[in-house]
Amino acid sequence: MIKYLLQEMEKSPNPLFTKRELLAISIEGFKDFTERKILNYCRPSETEMENLRLPRCQHGCQLTVIQHDGAFEAVCLDHPEEDPILIERENLNRYILSTDMLLTQLRSANMINGDLHRISGGFFNIGHKFYNESRVGFIFIPNIGNGELVKLKGLKHLCDEDDVIIVFTPASGIEDVSLKNILRHEKIVQVSLYEYINTKTFELPIEKFVSGLLKPKAKEERLIVELSGEQRLDYEKFDYLCYDKVHILGTIPMKWNNLITINENKINIGDYLFILFLRFVVELKKGNGGWLNIYDLESEGIITDSMRYQIYSNLRTTVQGSLIERNGQKFIQSDGSKHYRISTHPDLITYNKKKLLLHQDKKIKDIIMELL
Repeated sequence: MIKYLLQEMEKSPNPLFTKRELLAISIEGFKDFTERKILNYCRPSETEMENLRLPRCQHGCQLTVIQHDGAFEAVCLDHPEEDPILIERENLNRYILSTDMLLTQLRSANMINGDLHRISGGFFNIGHKFYNESRVGFIFIPNIGNGELVKLKGLKHLCDEDDVIIVFTPASGIEDVSLKNILRHEKIVQVSLYEYINTKTFELPIEKFVSGLLKPKAKEERLIVELSGEQRLDYEKFDYLCYDKVHILGTIPMKWNNLITINENKINIGDYLFILFLRFVVELKKGNGGWLNIYDLESEGIITDSMRYQIYSNLRTTVQGSLIERNGQKFIQSDGSKHYRISTHPDLITYNKKKLLLHQDKKIKDIIMELL
């Protein structure tokens, strides 16, 4: 659903949709997006002309909707001799995409701070985040059109507090490699939401976009973890690589998202990755090193295909910005023989039992029961 809406957004600044076309794409998506106010029912006023995108008259003219004897008819005002076409209510363009609400959901999913507001040029300033010592700003441009270089380079003056600027466009992107390099030199990165957005959670791999553009940390801050004698022996016995502290809050800030903290940094994790993360936690808490075979994960229904490794990479990318060493491969460790685990001491992982038991996803709930 979201990808279809993004494509249509580039064609028109305020696209209208029929209920029938939206339901044909996804019944579940239609229900979800209307509940979240991303799609809103919009009935025209009595003085407004309501037009249809399709069908058109025999001459190719856009048809206008009129109400006659309680029914809706589409007529051509330029060719009144043509017979009117009976139109069902579901085929009226009555649903409008809310750009503000879409960007609000995007901010929440990616934990973007600051205020959402419009700036000159028809752009939206979505907010900002800090990575190390760098402030990363986020801009949304509904239609980049012509003059990309002038438009985007001008953002440095509008967003002078940001060290790096990520420019989101609905679907299209800049194809000119030399232009991309010029913008990257200015620390401006253009990103197509269509290409990168997680269609369920709205999460984006932001750290991938800013890779190589951030300031180095002025001083590496290391978390001090005190270990008992028994815990130190566990590190020797099981060769854990990390000392990161994890707390699973059990709160769901938005649909299909789960909140955890790593070293006191809040992270949103979508249900699909959260299921795998929880399964790793369960195995780690058994006290046998925490290793899980990819084939066992597939047979349990935790992953759908044992030979696709992208899910482990996605999980690493999600957590690595909050890790002590910023090394996702150490934290989600592979032994090179199709086994994976969370490589920190099990005592450093805590969770809120009461809130976790209220989770609505059955698979997540079943895994949580093993923790209790």
